[in-house]
Amino acid sequence: MKIAELRNRPFVLLVLKDGLAEGYFSEEFVHKTKQQLSDMSLRIASDNLSIIYADHVKKACEIVLGIINLGLLSHCENSTEKAKEIIKTEGIVYCFRAGWAKYSGLKLISADYFKQVKLSTYALAANDTSDIRLLHADLVKKGQDSLRLLNLYRNISSQYAANVVIPETDEDYLKFELQKLLNSAVALMLIDSQEKVFNNERYNQLIAYLSNTDVKLVLEKFAQCVTNFAEKQPPSTKTYLEESSLLDFSEFKSIISSRKKVAVYIPEILELSVNVTNELHDDFEGGYDFGADDQDDIAYLKPE
Repeated sequence: MKIAELRNRPFVLLVLKDGLAEGYFSEEFVHKTKQQLSDMSLRIASDNLSIIYADHVKKACEIVLGIINLGLLSHCENSTEKAKEIIKTEGIVYCFRAGWAKYSGLKLISADYFKQVKLSTYALAANDTSDIRLLHADLVKKGQDSLRLLNLYRNISSQYAANVVIPETDEDYLKFELQKLLNSAVALMLIDSQEKVFNNERYNQLIAYLSNTDVKLVLEKFAQCVTNFAEKQPPSTKTYLEESSLLDFSEFKSIISSRKKVAVYIPEILELSVNVTNELHDDFEGGYDFGADDQDDIAYLKPE
């Protein structure tokens, strides 16, 4: 790839040009290879873009070039001599298939993530010298992180979800909901509860604790709760939580430190059941949440 950078051309194009100049490739072979490149580009445009618009056909050519470059580099170990041998003995279509296998391999990591990766991500212009392998490696890492996030969300929500979990794969949504679940997990530890979900009684206990306890003491206990929670997680989960800043709890600690309108802001960052939320908003005197007021709730709903 350093050679490609110096000469301002993608690796595969340099290999073809040098091979022709050295007599390694015949004119007929290069002409046939170019025709195959054209055919593959039209096929990509037809299946994924459009053959009507010139810019779509151009983009398809760049996609084919990128995929071929990925496949060739993954087999030639960055050796121009080995690259020429592969192209001559195996053919350019072989290189494309090898690159396509790399691309479609993202589906094996996470089918949902694969759907989010546009094929055009692999497009490589004729004067682009960037290393397509680095781009692919970055996509692989993102796919693995996406899968870890989804699995982590499923695991944590199975323990701390207070409501029915709606299947979702959007990463921003998952991180937002996961943070609420983690907030609730630590909040329950703050009040020394062994339960996994808030009811009205436990929620009121939390508000009372945050409102009446010295802020410094609360933050010290909060830090210990976070440490205890993290230590209970598998090493890979703990590492991911730390790397993704999900254990920072910046918003939660900010609310604790301010102590202003704790009862107003705390509900926004916790995983609360519909029943608890209803009670907070004075909706029909609350709901059936396994709290001390359940009999009153049931009596309220019964006709006279």
